[in-house]
Amino acid sequence: MEKNTKECPNCKKKTANNSKSCSSCGLNLDSDENYIRAKEETNNGNDSFLSELNKIAGGSGKVELRLRDLVVNVFKKHTPEERENTFICGTAKTSPKEGEICSKWPKPWLFSRVFFLFAITFAGLVALLKIFENILAYPGIIFIGALIIPFSLLIFFWEVNAPRNINIFDVVKIFFFGGVFSLLITMILSRVVYVRNVDYIGSIMIGIIEESAKFIVVAYFLRGSKEKYILNGLLLGAAVGAGFAVFETAGYAFAYGFQIPTMMKIIYTRGILAFGGHIVWAAMYGAALVMVKEDNRLKFKYITNIKFLKYFIIAVALHAVWDMPISNTSNLPIIQGILTIIAWIVILILISTGLKQISSLSYSNRI
Repeated sequence: MEKNTKECPNCKKKTANNSKSCSSCGLNLDSDENYIRAKEETNNGNDSFLSELNKIAGGSGKVELRLRDLVVNVFKKHTPEERENTFICGTAKTSPKEGEICSKWPKPWLFSRVFFLFAITFAGLVALLKIFENILAYPGIIFIGALIIPFSLLIFFWEVNAPRNINIFDVVKIFFFGGVFSLLITMILSRVVYVRNVDYIGSIMIGIIEESAKFIVVAYFLRGSKEKYILNGLLLGAAVGAGFAVFETAGYAFAYGFQIPTMMKIIYTRGILAFGGHIVWAAMYGAALVMVKEDNRLKFKYITNIKFLKYFIIAVALHAVWDMPISNTSNLPIIQGILTIIAWIVILILISTGLKQISSLSYSNRI
């Protein structure tokens, strides 16, 4: 950008450095708090790690990650009415208008209640199996054990979806359909590109195959012009990834039959690691696809857009390294832990970007 010009934070058009308002959209550049904040973010955030990661992923400026907001309501008491009001979001009568969408950091809490519901159910099923040796609890243990973390995390992304324009039925529908069809596509691609061993090259190929399969399904659900919010893409991507994770984990657990210790280890390990796996990887490129297509219908040119490709490559790279047989002397999944942290930094950057998009759209509706 030339030294004698500055960029409007609303429409991104260049204007003279001494201009008091944007010549394109009319934004007051001297007094508007959005412009002041944008200047401060650019000046103060250039050297930070988060800003650099944001730049790599196609963003700009300082990234504000309000982690406290994402958990502060978890520990508060909530009424049944609050729960009901949350569950009815996304209908024609309950979705806010574009200018009324809140662009502040969300404060989700319902996901924690869903987690405890599943956790208590799982504990009861395990008691039936181990104490009373009732094998009828076996299928429930596999399915609920595989479901606990992915579905709870999906509810988290649903609560984070500030536009409130996707109802819970559609989320669950995409969770089931997306999970099944992404697995079917994975099997088809695996027949075309056969991976003999899960070595370093094999891990890269698995990452490409599975993420491509999930992306095809994510792109299908984001093909329309209504899905224009970045947070919509984040949610629908997470829904497909969560379905994939649940069915895959249940399959791995079932493969060990009645070897209870091995089965339980698989459920516990894959459950914990689900925080940084298929769900967040698919959420990344779901958000990125909406970021580049905006409110247009999906076209091939958006898939080849460099900004989208950066996020997709990040997801594939995280998946590939996750599966690689990297030497680890500890019994703890240290590599996967590091990859989970990296993945969630990217997710938080996307949440921040999504909220900025909403703020920009809301401001455009007011002028």
